[in-house]
Amino acid sequence: MTDDLIRDLQRDWQAQQFDATHVLRRLERTRWAPHIVLALEVLACCVTLGVGIWFAWIAAHNIEHKLLYTLSAAILLIAAPVLGVATALARRPSLAWHDETPESILRIGIRRADASLQAMRIGRWHVAIIVGFVALLWALQWLQLIDALAFLIFYTSVCFTVSLGGWIWMAWRTRSVRAERDICARILAELQD
Repeated sequence: MTDDLIRDLQRDWQAQQFDATHVLRRLERTRWAPHIVLALEVLACCVTLGVGIWFAWIAAHNIEHKLLYTLSAAILLIAAPVLGVATALARRPSLAWHDETPESILRIGIRRADASLQAMRIGRWHVAIIVGFVALLWALQWLQLIDALAFLIFYTSVCFTVSLGGWIWMAWRTRSVRAERDICARILAELQD
Protein backbone atom coordinates (compact mmCIF):
# COMPACT_ATOMS: atom_id res chain seq x y z
CA MET A 1 0.00 0.00 0.00
CA THR A 2 2.84 2.40 0.77
CA ASP A 3 4.36 1.80 -2.66
CA ASP A 4 1.03 2.66 -4.33
CA LEU A 5 0.77 5.85 -2.30
CA ILE A 6 4.32 6.86 -3.24
CA ARG A 7 3.66 6.11 -6.93
CA ASP A 8 0.44 8.17 -6.82
CA LEU A 9 2.23 11.09 -5.17
CA GLN A 10 5.07 10.83 -7.67
CA ARG A 11 2.62 10.80 -10.61
CA ASP A 12 0.76 13.83 -9.19
CA TRP A 13 4.02 15.74 -8.69
CA GLN A 14 5.22 14.95 -12.22
CA ALA A 15 1.87 16.03 -13.65
CA GLN A 16 2.14 19.34 -11.77
CA GLN A 17 5.67 19.89 -13.07
CA PHE A 18 4.47 19.19 -16.63
CA ASP A 19 1.58 21.65 -16.19
CA ALA A 20 3.93 24.33 -14.89
CA THR A 21 6.47 23.85 -17.68
CA HIS A 22 3.73 23.78 -20.29
CA VAL A 23 2.11 26.99 -18.99
CA LEU A 24 5.42 28.89 -18.71
CA ARG A 25 6.46 27.87 -22.24
CA ARG A 26 3.08 28.86 -23.65
CA LEU A 27 3.18 32.24 -21.92
CA GLU A 28 6.62 32.99 -23.33
CA ARG A 29 5.68 31.70 -26.81
CA THR A 30 2.50 33.77 -26.97
CA ARG A 31 4.06 36.94 -25.58
CA TRP A 32 2.57 39.16 -28.31
CA ALA A 33 -0.79 37.38 -28.61
CA PRO A 34 -2.73 39.90 -26.43
CA HIS A 35 -1.56 42.74 -28.68
CA ILE A 36 -2.72 40.89 -31.80
CA VAL A 37 -6.07 39.96 -30.23
CA LEU A 38 -6.67 43.56 -29.13
CA ALA A 39 -5.78 44.85 -32.62
CA LEU A 40 -8.26 42.39 -34.18
CA GLU A 41 -10.96 43.44 -31.71
CA VAL A 42 -10.36 47.13 -32.51
CA LEU A 43 -10.51 46.30 -36.23
CA ALA A 44 -13.80 44.41 -35.73
CA CYS A 45 -15.19 47.39 -33.82
CA CYS A 46 -14.20 49.76 -36.64
CA VAL A 47 -15.78 47.47 -39.27
CA THR A 48 -18.96 47.26 -37.16
CA LEU A 49 -19.06 51.06 -36.90
CA GLY A 50 -18.58 51.27 -40.68
CA VAL A 51 -21.50 48.90 -41.23
CA GLY A 52 -23.58 50.97 -38.78
CA ILE A 53 -22.80 54.14 -40.74
CA TRP A 54 -23.67 52.35 -43.99
CA PHE A 55 -27.01 51.21 -42.52
CA ALA A 56 -27.69 54.77 -41.35
CA TRP A 57 -27.00 56.04 -44.88
CA ILE A 58 -29.34 53.39 -46.34
CA ALA A 59 -32.02 54.29 -43.76
CA ALA A 60 -31.78 57.93 -44.78
CA HIS A 61 -32.19 57.05 -48.48
CA ASN A 62 -34.51 54.01 -48.36
CA ILE A 63 -38.18 54.42 -47.62
CA GLU A 64 -39.17 50.76 -47.98
CA HIS A 65 -37.14 49.33 -45.05
CA LYS A 66 -36.44 52.54 -43.14
CA LEU A 67 -37.28 51.15 -39.67
CA LEU A 68 -35.22 47.99 -40.19
CA TYR A 69 -32.12 49.92 -41.28
CA THR A 70 -32.59 52.64 -38.67
CA LEU A 71 -32.75 50.08 -35.84
CA SER A 72 -29.81 48.15 -37.29
CA ALA A 73 -27.75 51.34 -37.53
CA ALA A 74 -28.70 52.41 -34.01
CA ILE A 75 -27.79 49.10 -32.39
CA LEU A 76 -24.45 48.95 -34.20
CA LEU A 77 -23.54 52.59 -33.60
CA ILE A 78 -24.40 52.38 -29.90
CA ALA A 79 -23.26 48.87 -28.96
CA ALA A 80 -20.02 48.68 -30.98
CA PRO A 81 -18.20 51.59 -29.31
CA VAL A 82 -19.44 50.71 -25.81
CA LEU A 83 -18.48 47.05 -26.04
CA GLY A 84 -15.29 47.88 -27.95
CA VAL A 85 -14.08 50.26 -25.23
CA ALA A 86 -15.08 47.78 -22.51
CA THR A 87 -13.12 45.01 -24.24
CA ALA A 88 -10.07 47.24 -24.75
CA LEU A 89 -10.12 48.25 -21.08
CA ALA A 90 -10.47 44.60 -20.04
CA ARG A 91 -7.53 43.53 -22.21
CA ARG A 92 -5.25 46.43 -21.26
CA PRO A 93 -3.66 44.76 -18.20
CA SER A 94 -2.62 41.78 -20.33
CA LEU A 95 -0.42 43.93 -22.59
CA ALA A 96 2.36 44.68 -20.09
CA TRP A 97 5.41 42.41 -20.05
CA HIS A 98 8.03 43.36 -17.50
CA ASP A 99 11.22 41.58 -16.51
CA GLU A 100 11.40 37.88 -17.26
CA THR A 101 11.78 36.31 -13.85
CA PRO A 102 9.68 33.21 -13.19
CA GLU A 103 7.54 35.17 -10.70
CA SER A 104 6.90 38.02 -13.12
CA ILE A 105 5.97 35.61 -15.93
CA LEU A 106 3.49 33.90 -13.59
CA ARG A 107 2.00 37.27 -12.62
CA ILE A 108 1.72 38.11 -16.31
CA GLY A 109 -0.06 34.79 -16.85
CA ILE A 110 -2.53 35.62 -14.08
CA ARG A 111 -3.14 39.10 -15.51
CA ARG A 112 -3.65 37.67 -18.99
CA ALA A 113 -6.07 35.06 -17.69
CA ASP A 114 -8.04 37.68 -15.75
CA ALA A 115 -8.17 39.92 -18.84
CA SER A 116 -9.34 37.04 -21.03
CA LEU A 117 -12.03 36.07 -18.53
CA GLN A 118 -13.27 39.67 -18.43
CA ALA A 119 -13.26 39.89 -22.24
CA MET A 120 -15.29 36.68 -22.43
CA ARG A 121 -17.85 38.13 -20.01
CA ILE A 122 -18.14 41.09 -22.40
CA GLY A 123 -18.41 38.60 -25.28
CA ARG A 124 -21.44 37.11 -23.58
CA TRP A 125 -22.98 40.61 -23.58
CA HIS A 126 -22.39 40.68 -27.35
CA VAL A 127 -24.41 37.48 -27.65
CA ALA A 128 -27.17 38.85 -25.39
CA ILE A 129 -27.43 42.01 -27.50
CA ILE A 130 -27.62 39.97 -30.71
CA VAL A 131 -30.35 37.73 -29.28
CA GLY A 132 -32.29 40.75 -27.99
CA PHE A 133 -32.03 42.54 -31.33
CA VAL A 134 -33.21 39.50 -33.29
CA ALA A 135 -36.16 39.13 -30.88
CA LEU A 136 -36.99 42.81 -31.40
CA LEU A 137 -36.94 42.38 -35.17
CA TRP A 138 -39.27 39.37 -34.95
CA ALA A 139 -41.63 41.34 -32.70
CA LEU A 140 -41.68 44.17 -35.23
CA GLN A 141 -42.33 41.66 -38.01
CA TRP A 142 -45.17 40.10 -36.02
CA LEU A 143 -46.64 43.58 -35.35
CA GLN A 144 -46.31 44.26 -39.10
CA LEU A 145 -44.15 47.33 -38.53
CA ILE A 146 -41.53 45.84 -40.83
CA ASP A 147 -41.94 43.44 -43.72
CA ALA A 148 -38.73 41.47 -44.07
CA LEU A 149 -39.58 37.82 -43.43
CA ALA A 150 -37.03 36.34 -45.84
CA PHE A 151 -34.30 38.56 -44.41
CA LEU A 152 -35.29 37.70 -40.82
CA ILE A 153 -35.15 33.96 -41.48
CA PHE A 154 -31.67 34.29 -42.99
CA TYR A 155 -30.49 36.77 -40.34
CA THR A 156 -31.83 34.66 -37.48
CA SER A 157 -30.10 31.52 -38.75
CA VAL A 158 -26.78 33.37 -39.14
CA CYS A 159 -27.06 35.02 -35.71
CA PHE A 160 -28.08 31.73 -34.09
CA THR A 161 -25.14 29.87 -35.61
CA VAL A 162 -22.61 32.57 -34.75
CA SER A 163 -23.98 33.14 -31.25
CA LEU A 164 -24.18 29.45 -30.39
CA GLY A 165 -20.68 28.83 -31.73
CA GLY A 166 -19.34 31.83 -29.84
CA TRP A 167 -21.08 30.80 -26.63
CA ILE A 168 -19.71 27.23 -26.83
CA TRP A 169 -16.21 28.50 -27.61
CA MET A 170 -16.35 31.00 -24.71
CA ALA A 171 -17.49 28.26 -22.31
CA TRP A 172 -14.66 25.97 -23.42
CA ARG A 173 -12.09 28.77 -23.35
CA THR A 174 -13.27 29.98 -19.92
CA ARG A 175 -12.60 26.53 -18.44
CA SER A 176 -9.11 26.31 -19.95
CA VAL A 177 -8.20 29.89 -18.96
CA ARG A 178 -9.39 29.32 -15.39
CA ALA A 179 -7.35 26.11 -15.20
CA GLU A 180 -4.27 27.93 -16.50
CA ARG A 181 -4.83 30.79 -14.06
CA ASP A 182 -5.10 28.32 -11.19
CA ILE A 183 -1.83 26.66 -12.23
CA CYS A 184 -0.06 30.04 -12.41
CA ALA A 185 -1.43 31.07 -9.00
CA ARG A 186 -0.44 27.74 -7.45
CA ILE A 187 3.11 27.86 -8.85
CA LEU A 188 3.48 31.50 -7.78
CA ALA A 189 2.36 30.62 -4.26
CA GLU A 190 4.90 27.79 -4.16
CA LEU A 191 7.67 30.13 -5.35
CA GLN A 192 6.78 32.70 -2.70
CA ASP A 193 6.83 30.11 0.12
